[in-house]
Amino acid sequence: MDASQRSSGALLDRAGADVAQLLRQFENIIALAPVEGAHRNTTAVEAYQMEVATAALVRAAEDMLALTRSLKEAWLFGKLDTVGESKAEARTEECAKGVVKGLERLMEGKERLGRGA
Repeated sequence: MDASQRSSGALLDRAGADVAQLLRQFENIIALAPVEGAHRNTTAVEAYQMEVATAALVRAAEDMLALTRSLKEAWLFGKLDTVGESKAEARTEECAKGVVKGLERLMEGKERLGRGA
């Protein structure tokens, strides 16, 4: 997996495309399912289309498995670049520091009240 494929955006796009493909193929199979008085030739064509859609569904599932396998390999060997410092992480850290300062001030105020009483 090269560096451009290891970014969180690229991984999410690939996972989204794989899921969309799975859903599309499943919908195709479901759309072909109803057989109400269809002619024999029509039934044969629909059966073939179901086989093709099923094969595509299996391929999409295999793609999803390949993605998870490559993610596991990248994670195990440290090649996954999604663990970096993000804006949300930095914002959370700033908020946490603010909470700590507020708690420290609160504790100091309680200590002063305790001494003054």
